[in-house]
Amino acid sequence: MLLGFLALLIGQFFGNSIVPIGTKIASVFTGPLPFVLFRFVIGTLLLLLIFLPAKKKEIAKSEYNDFALLGFLLMINVVLFTIAIAYTNVIMSTLIFSLTPLFVGIGAHFLLDESFNKQKLLGLIISFIGLLFLLSQSLSGIQQHVFGQPLGNILIFFSTIGYSFYIIHSRKVLYKKENLSVQTTFMTFAFTTLFILIVVLIALALGNVRVKPLPAAGILGFFIVGICSAIQYLCLQIGIKKTDAFTASLFQYTGPFIAGAVSIPFLHEEINLQLLIGGFFILLGVFIATTYEHLKKKTTR
Repeated sequence: MLLGFLALLIGQFFGNSIVPIGTKIASVFTGPLPFVLFRFVIGTLLLLLIFLPAKKKEIAKSEYNDFALLGFLLMINVVLFTIAIAYTNVIMSTLIFSLTPLFVGIGAHFLLDESFNKQKLLGLIISFIGLLFLLSQSLSGIQQHVFGQPLGNILIFFSTIGYSFYIIHSRKVLYKKENLSVQTTFMTFAFTTLFILIVVLIALALGNVRVKPLPAAGILGFFIVGICSAIQYLCLQIGIKKTDAFTASLFQYTGPFIAGAVSIPFLHEEINLQLLIGGFFILLGVFIATTYEHLKKKTTR
């Protein structure tokens, strides 16, 4: 359990600080699609070095469909995020990503037959009030340096949905089919890289991506983000494997605080009262939907 706690914390740190900040800074040198492709090539190579000497489970042919689906869902997440982060802020993106436990709860209800009660519905409503409030501030065009642009925030929203279903299917692969964390992460990255390569080739054929020399800043950026991405998702898989959904949801609350602590001094991002209000409603709703009942049961024992 302790290893799961540590893995989730490390994953949250990399996922809400170095990865989004590095992506925001370095992707402008290469363009979003080439950047995310190089990022995952580096991440996959690093995971390969970890995977080769690690303990392995024999994979049935039918199980490759699971890894392909994980790779596709992760591809949706990272491609949309890489495009979106140029149009919004790291703090705003992590607040939207804080909705992940809610989307996981909704998806798990339909896909894994998990319960979805009135309390979860109440939390969903409260969180969406906070989200709509923040999006309305973004749509107003006022203080976009705080709230980001509407395009970026909408793409982050759909990126969050892709990430949520990635977590749902990860739980199925890790728990029900007893796959290993390192093996699952490596196979997922391999398929994600393949899918991103296909997207880049299509974009090249349509003239939406240009081949150009890579500047040193871009190369350094995708090396750093690629390595940190491998660590982030490996830690996430270990955390999911070693703990439970309740514990994983607790660590989701650290995201905006980690992002704020890092992005304010490094990117000079700002916060204001409206951002705090919207963020409070999002986190309150997630707490009510995913954490309150569990916490209540623990304190009444």
